[in-house]
Amino acid sequence: MIIEFSIKNYRSIREMQTLSMIAAPIKSKYSELDTNNVFPVSDKLSLLKSAAIYGANGSGKSNLVKALITMLVFIRDSFKNDQIGKRIIEPFALNTESQSEPTFFQLVFLCDNTRFRYGFEVFRNHVKNEWLFGTPGKSETYYFTREETTIKINENKFAEGKDLADKTSENNLFLNVTKAFNGKISRKIFDFFSDKIAISSGINDNLFRQTTLSMLKKQETKDLILTMLNLADFGIQDVNNKKITPDDLPENSPEELLKIVNKGNLEFVLSKRPVFNGNGEEHGSRDFMMEEQESAGTCKFFNYSGVVVDAFLEGMTLILDEFDARLHPLLTKKIVEMFNSPTINKHGAQLIFVTHDTNLLDNSLLRRDQIYFTEKNKKQETVLYSLADFRGVRNDASYKKDYISGKYGAIPFLGDFEKLFQ
Repeated sequence: MIIEFSIKNYRSIREMQTLSMIAAPIKSKYSELDTNNVFPVSDKLSLLKSAAIYGANGSGKSNLVKALITMLVFIRDSFKNDQIGKRIIEPFALNTESQSEPTFFQLVFLCDNTRFRYGFEVFRNHVKNEWLFGTPGKSETYYFTREETTIKINENKFAEGKDLADKTSENNLFLNVTKAFNGKISRKIFDFFSDKIAISSGINDNLFRQTTLSMLKKQETKDLILTMLNLADFGIQDVNNKKITPDDLPENSPEELLKIVNKGNLEFVLSKRPVFNGNGEEHGSRDFMMEEQESAGTCKFFNYSGVVVDAFLEGMTLILDEFDARLHPLLTKKIVEMFNSPTINKHGAQLIFVTHDTNLLDNSLLRRDQIYFTEKNKKQETVLYSLADFRGVRNDASYKKDYISGKYGAIPFLGDFEKLFQ
């Protein structure tokens, strides 16, 4: 589970901003939210099951999501591509000093009952600092720290790092080096980043779609996906993934297309719907091509369905940008309710989503600490803050009404559009 994510000097984010999933010591209007919407980790720590991020267009909401993607991509790919930093690391551009300063990434998370804090600072391709701390007991201790190419290792906690400092280049992460040498802890952390966090960075859900397609191959998970589609009232009886064969292609198809098909790299999804006769009685069924004949909202929910099921089964964290795009408000609300449900969410799944859907600003759905806002300050820097940071907000307040009226900020200040063509 994610505890905190911090970022500095990335795109519209200049100063340090932290998204915290730590439950604040607050009381909600509906007491069940203070039980259902949090996971108790210890006597002193409870984590939120979900968090919403609101803000005006261009305020930096999506940059928070992109920052975490960038961190994970750098961890995954810097070992094999020492130039990747030049392509994906984007310092804040509207300050004369920020372009010559490193970008800061840090993630605090729970993995196998241990709290880890891992992060690094990168300037272009150059790793300036890197650190790993853990809390296997009551207090945090360092596993390794790095300044430039000087690496200090706690051999009692991170013996796998011994004698590997000189194998680490300025372009690579020490965590990757220790993983490459079969380090147990570094492999565990790398697997957490790879397997326990799933991110959709916008309206393109292709990565989620691949997960859903793979889950259709197992009857147990396929049944769960079909149940979700039926509960969402899409009217789909069955879904199948079909590989395209040369027999499916018309004559005189391009040679390049034939090569792709022969490699087994083309496939399409068929949704099965009932056909009715003149008396309204079910009379057989018909297949539809998902991408071509189903609605955009149906395709999006289908793409999401496998990852949502996987999250509940495996205790994953889903991070969704443009969460409400193409989905009905009642459906997005239901997904949030599922993550907050103690009967459905039994393994520590989390949902962090970017949205403009004010219907979710409901004190019967979300606690104040589950609601975040982004806003640009006078220096065009993104500032992230929680509704729980506001003093004097009653737990029975109308969050939606107060937000639209500008009480919490994070809304666009619109001019007089009537003057546009005068």
